[in-house]
Amino acid sequence: MIWLAAAFAAELSGTLTGADGQPIVGATVYAYDVRFNYAAATTRSGGEWTLQGLPPGGYRLRFLPPNYDPHGDRFYGGAWDTCSAEVVQLPAESSVVAGVDEALETGASVTGRVVDLAGTPIGGMRVTAYGAEPRTGLIERNDTTDDDGRFAISGLDAEAAGSAFYVSVEGSGWPRQYAGPSYTEGESERGSFAAGVETDVGDVALLDGIRVSGVISGPDGAVAEGQVYVYSSQQILTETVGLDGAYAADGLPPGDVVVWASSPGLATTYYPGSDRPGGSYPVPDEGADATVDVSLPTESRLTLQALGEGSFDGVSVLVYNDTYTVGRGDQLTPEGEVSIGGLYAGNYYVYVYGQDAGFTSGFIVDGTGEPLVFQVDGATDLELPLERGAVLSGTVTDDRGEPVYGARVEAVETTGAQRQWTATTDRDGAYTIRGVDATTVTVDAAFYWYCPGDPGYATTWYEAARSADAAGVLLVNHGDVLDGLDLVLPVDDDHDGMGDDWERAHGLDPAHDDAAGDLDGDGFTNGEEWVLGTDPDAPDAVGAGGCGCGSGAANAGLLAIGAGLALRARRRHQT
Repeated sequence: MIWLAAAFAAELSGTLTGADGQPIVGATVYAYDVRFNYAAATTRSGGEWTLQGLPPGGYRLRFLPPNYDPHGDRFYGGAWDTCSAEVVQLPAESSVVAGVDEALETGASVTGRVVDLAGTPIGGMRVTAYGAEPRTGLIERNDTTDDDGRFAISGLDAEAAGSAFYVSVEGSGWPRQYAGPSYTEGESERGSFAAGVETDVGDVALLDGIRVSGVISGPDGAVAEGQVYVYSSQQILTETVGLDGAYAADGLPPGDVVVWASSPGLATTYYPGSDRPGGSYPVPDEGADATVDVSLPTESRLTLQALGEGSFDGVSVLVYNDTYTVGRGDQLTPEGEVSIGGLYAGNYYVYVYGQDAGFTSGFIVDGTGEPLVFQVDGATDLELPLERGAVLSGTVTDDRGEPVYGARVEAVETTGAQRQWTATTDRDGAYTIRGVDATTVTVDAAFYWYCPGDPGYATTWYEAARSADAAGVLLVNHGDVLDGLDLVLPVDDDHDGMGDDWERAHGLDPAHDDAAGDLDGDGFTNGEEWVLGTDPDAPDAVGAGGCGCGSGAANAGLLAIGAGLALRARRRHQT
């Protein structure tokens, strides 16, 4: 995500140089916020960079020199990973922080030559070296071989004593593979490369792989256009059908080959002749050239016209076969029409993705709740009934009144399949969940932190409950608009699931994960006492076996209370 200066005015700037003080030009500087949204800038002729229009908050910076530059990439403060980076704070929308400078060390360099098994050089191959251990897991550089097969990769941010890297090679006419030679990481030869040192790995010989070719035909003979997909040993090639129906997929690992093809007006077909995977062609030998022909019958086509209120823009459908092994989909027009071709005649199920447009999502079902069977044979026109879902909205703030950005708000069905509908809060803490089906739900807000030093919050259910069992239950119907569903998340910066202010008030340590402890020795952990709302510093009067908060009687009472809350909410907010 790139933020626009029109919305925010905060600014970060600095200079990127090498350890010798010389500017690094053309590098990319990324600023990641606490939810890993980011802005980016490019260093100028003097190594200067500026990021404008940032929202206030904390940022971790990453500096990536261009691929040809000899310097390794790092996070701000010389860190190797995101969470170890120094955090730069922009406390207000008008904040301007300058002097965020970084100096990068020279990385490792790797040279070599790509050849075939006979020693002949291969040009135009992409050679990539990337980290093979946790500390270098984000490091990657590449180069393309010249006519003599030679490559030179620089700027690998290895340690001075050497770090392990994989070397992979890919290019037209060859399977993707690794130095060794090998088709898998685990069986490949890893290189050890050291910062500031050039390592020549010599010749990297490539395995030949296999070639699969054939003819794609229809009822009237060879097709004049289309696509062929050829899969073998976790690699896939997509080829275009020639005017004579011929195709050739050159450069796959040996294995059991799966081929399928599509062409306008014809049904997508899997070898040897089916609408779904089920057959393969064994090609076990290096260098083999296999012939696999596929014949496609005339397609059936399902055209759906949606029925419902409002625009259908943003709604898409996926049509599954009767074993759910193959699906084909597309978006509806704003008027609600979609046409899915390339089908065999048969029975299909239709799944609707409608939440973003305010419709319910899920399989179209019959009166018993089972997926409705759509019978397709030739050109088939059918109606697609859609329901407007409920809309739930509100804000999420912390217990100090500040909006919580990036919290996940979830409405969870209390019965049946326990379906879920979710949204994420914006910078003002606002959220909107669309497309909720007619059912009963609980609503909770949770904040999932990425780095140990990130802010944290204890999960809360509507209204102010600390567990799903104690949460109020909302009854929603199609078309309901329920706003004002506000939630408060207690600050929990030690990430132990308990509010920091509550911990301070009850003799616990808000800077230490002590949820599993039992301060008063009454058999309930501190975390359980938080959920129950009891005092962790005083033995509880509740006997062994707990509060019964998961019992049917408790749930029944909560359901009645929740339904009342929901009805009041509808009376407040419906027009």
